[in-house]
Amino acid sequence: MSEDSEFDPIPSFVSTPTKIRSRYRRRLLNRLSEGGATVTILARDINLQIPHASAELRKLRNEGLVSSDLVAGSRGAYLYLTELGWNRIRSDERSRALEALPLPSIPGKFCVLDKDGSNILMGLSSVPKSPMILIPDRPPDLENNFDDSIGNEGVGWNWAVFKEKDPRWFDLQSMKVTQAPPISIDPGKIDTYSNQSSVIGIIRANLINEMSQLAITLGTWYDLPKSRQNPPLNENTFHRGDWILGECHKLSQEIRPKVPIVALLPDSLSRTMLIRTTRINSLVIANLAGLDLISDYYPLSSLDIWIQKAHPRLSENERKRRVQSLKDRIMSTRKVRTDDSTWRKFRRDWGNKSFTIDELNIRNLDTRNLGDFALESLMSWVISNENRPSLILEINENFSESIKSSIMIHPKLRILIKEKICTSTKSSNLLYNDVLRPLPWLKLKTSNDEIISIKLIDSLPTIIEDSVTSSSLEINPWKLIGLNMPNNYKSEELESGEFSMVNSAISQFPNGNEEWANQMEARYPLAAWIASPKSTRWPRWQRLKDRLSIDWLILFDIDHIPLDRLAELADQANEEILDYFSIKLGQKIREDSQTAIRTRPVVDSIDASSGTSWVAAQFLTNAAWIPETLHNDLIKWSLEAWISSPPKKSLAALQGVYWLFSSGRNANEDLSRTLEKIIFKSQSLPKDHDLKIWVSLVNYSIDGRELSREELGYITERLPYDWWAPISSEILLKMLSNEELNDWLFSASYPWPALVLRPVGESSNIPGLENLSHPGFNPEIYSLLVRRLRGRRGRDILPNSADSLLDLLDAIESTINSTPPLPGRTHSLSGWLAQPIEKWPNFSSQTIFEGDPIIGERLLSRKTGFHENINSINL
Repeated sequence: MSEDSEFDPIPSFVSTPTKIRSRYRRRLLNRLSEGGATVTILARDINLQIPHASAELRKLRNEGLVSSDLVAGSRGAYLYLTELGWNRIRSDERSRALEALPLPSIPGKFCVLDKDGSNILMGLSSVPKSPMILIPDRPPDLENNFDDSIGNEGVGWNWAVFKEKDPRWFDLQSMKVTQAPPISIDPGKIDTYSNQSSVIGIIRANLINEMSQLAITLGTWYDLPKSRQNPPLNENTFHRGDWILGECHKLSQEIRPKVPIVALLPDSLSRTMLIRTTRINSLVIANLAGLDLISDYYPLSSLDIWIQKAHPRLSENERKRRVQSLKDRIMSTRKVRTDDSTWRKFRRDWGNKSFTIDELNIRNLDTRNLGDFALESLMSWVISNENRPSLILEINENFSESIKSSIMIHPKLRILIKEKICTSTKSSNLLYNDVLRPLPWLKLKTSNDEIISIKLIDSLPTIIEDSVTSSSLEINPWKLIGLNMPNNYKSEELESGEFSMVNSAISQFPNGNEEWANQMEARYPLAAWIASPKSTRWPRWQRLKDRLSIDWLILFDIDHIPLDRLAELADQANEEILDYFSIKLGQKIREDSQTAIRTRPVVDSIDASSGTSWVAAQFLTNAAWIPETLHNDLIKWSLEAWISSPPKKSLAALQGVYWLFSSGRNANEDLSRTLEKIIFKSQSLPKDHDLKIWVSLVNYSIDGRELSREELGYITERLPYDWWAPISSEILLKMLSNEELNDWLFSASYPWPALVLRPVGESSNIPGLENLSHPGFNPEIYSLLVRRLRGRRGRDILPNSADSLLDLLDAIESTINSTPPLPGRTHSLSGWLAQPIEKWPNFSSQTIFEGDPIIGERLLSRKTGFHENINSINL
C-alpha cells in the first residue's frame, strides 16, 4: 500500500500473470525473497550502485512491495518483502511459465524459464531428487535424434544448485497453486502423468560457474543426459581421493576430497552422522555418544604431553619422574606411589580411562568427560606422527591457535569438526548445515567459494550370501521368545536332522555359543542363528538372511543391533515384527536421549525406503521424548521421510506430528500445510491404511461426505474411540436405522455409553479437527434402541457383543425415570454416565477399573453425558 492513499486498488498482477520488465527490479525482489537486508547489502549482492538501488527500493516501498523495520530513510534499516511483494514475484514466475507451453506429460523434464547472470529460474515436470541440476549450454537436438537418443549428444552441461527447498507447483489452466505430480512407481509408464500436463513446478537456482554461457531457448524442455558428466568441482581435488564424503547428483562422481574438510557443525546429530559415514579406515577422536562404537584404550604416551600442561612450572626432570610413576601406577597391578597433586589432576582430566602401549591399533577415542588438558594432549599426540591413519578430529573452540594450525597442516587430516570458523580455518574447505534441506544433506563451500549441496552416504559394507532351504518338523520363533504367534504365521517345517540341531541350540545354549554356531552355520543355518550370542547376531544375519525366514528377525535384541542399520531390518520385516520393534525402540528412545541420533538413517527423505519411513514414524511417535534440539530435524526430515512411504500403522506418528505443532511449539511451521500434505498422500494409499481411514473421518466431519459400510468399519475398528466419539451418535443412528447394518452393529462390541454419553461441546483431540466438538446425546437414538433391542432381548437372541447397547438403553431409561441406574453388563457403573454429576457418589478406584476400561476412564474423569435432551424423551 502506498503512503499517499489509505486504500489502493488491488494491482492487476494479483489476478493476471505479468512479467517484471525491469531487470534490476527483478534482481532486488528475488534477492529480498532470500531474506531481508540493508540497502548497502542489497546493492552489493546484485551488483548495483547504492544510489540506483536506493531509488528503486523507494519505488518498491511506495508500491507496497517492500517494507522495513525502521522509518523510511533511516540508516541501517532492514528491508523485506511484503505479501504484495511475494505476489509480484509469483505473478512474474507464472507469466514466464506460460512460455514453456505445451508442458510435457512425463517426468524428468526440465526447462530454463529465465536467466540473469548466475541466477536461473527453472521449470520442472516432476519433483527433483537432488538439489542440483544440469543445464545444457545449447538447445537439445529434438528433430534429428534417434529412437534411443534424447537429443543431448555433443551438448555441454553446466551445474546449478537450487536456492529453494521445494518447487512451487502451478496449474497453468486455473492459474492456481496446486500439489506436485505424484511420483510414478514405474518410470516407463506415463499414465500417472497424463492428467498433469497443465502442472509445472518453478524453482530458482544458481549456476556454480558464473561464467557459464547458456544459449538454450527459454521455455525449451530437455532431458538429463544418460551418462555421467564432468563433476561440479575440480576433479583432481574433490573427486580423486581415497575416501567418500558424499554425493551431489547421480550424474556426478562421488565427492572424494584429497584436501582436508572443516566441518562447522554445532549440533550433535549432524556431527554424529558425519563421523558415522566417513570413519572407514580412519582414526577418530571425537564425542562418540551417538555412535555404536566402543572407545579404544587411550595412548599411554599422550601422558608425556599432558604432564607438561598439568605442571608447566616444574622442571623437565621432575615432570619425567612424575609421569613415569603415573604410568607405572596406571599399567601395573602393584601399588605404586604417585605425587598427590599429579594424581588429583590426572583423575580430574582423565577420570577412570584405561590406557595402552599398543598405540598403532587405536582407531576410536571418545572425548566425553575428558578435561581440556586431556583433549589437547590427545590432539598433540595424534599430530605428532605423520604416519597415522586418516584423521577425523573434533576440537573445542578454546584450543590454542597453534594447535589448530598444526592440525590443519597435518598431511593425514581428513575432517576437522568444530563449531565456529577461526583464523586458521577461514580459507579452508567448509562443510556446514544446509538451511533448506535436512540431513543427510549438507553444504560444501570450497576455498574457491564454490558452493554445492552434498548428501552423506552410508558406505559401510554389508555381506550378502545366497539362499538354501529345507522341510518336515515344525518350529516357530515367536514361541521361543514367549510371544503369541501372529494369526497368519505358518510354523517352519524342518528335516529331522536340522530339527535335532535346532533343539540342541535351544536346550544347550540358551545364552548362545559363538563357537558352536560357527560350526553349524554352513549346514544348519537356523541352528546357528538360534545359538548365536546376542552380541554377534548382527553380522550373522548379514550372512544368513537369505537362508532364513524373515520371522526369525524377532530374535534380535535391540540393544545389540547397530541402530544406524535398523532401517535395513525394517525394510525386510513384516508388519508383526515392526509392531514388536516399535515398542522396543520406543522404550529405548525414552530411556536414552542419544537413541534418536544413533538411529537416524543417512538417507535423503525423498529417497526414503519403507524401512526408513518406519524409523521416521517411530521418531514422530516418540517426539515428546526426543531432545528439543532435534525437533527441527523431526519436522524437516522425519516428517517428509514418513510421508513419502508411511507405514500402514501410522496413527501414533500422526499424533506425534500434531504434538510437535501444539502449544506454541514450532510456531514458524505451518500445521495446516503439513496436514494437507498428509491428506494428499492418502489418496494413493490402500483403503485399510491408517491415514486413509483418518482422512475419511476428516472428510465426513468437515464436508459431510457419506461413509460406506466399509469405511464405517475401518473408522470404528481402527481409530481411537476419542477420535470418532464426536460423531458416534451419527454412526449409531445410521446403524440402527439401516436393517442391513443391524447384524454388524450387534456383533461389534463398542463402549457405546462412553462414546455417546458425553458433555455437549467436549472438544475433539483428532488431528485436523480440533474445532470439532461433541454434540451430546441425540434423543432419536432412544426410540431406535427400543425398537431394535426390546423384541430381540425378550427372545434371548442378542449376542453378548450387544451388551454395550443394552447398557446404553438402561442408562437412558434410568435417567428418564429419575431412578438409580441398574448395574451394567460391560461395566457395573456404566449407567451413571447418563446421570447428573451432582447425583454421582464417590466411586472407589477398584470399582472404576473393574469392567470396560473406556467407561472406567470416563468415570475416573467424572464427565457425565447428562443434559436436558435426555429428560425431554417420552417413554
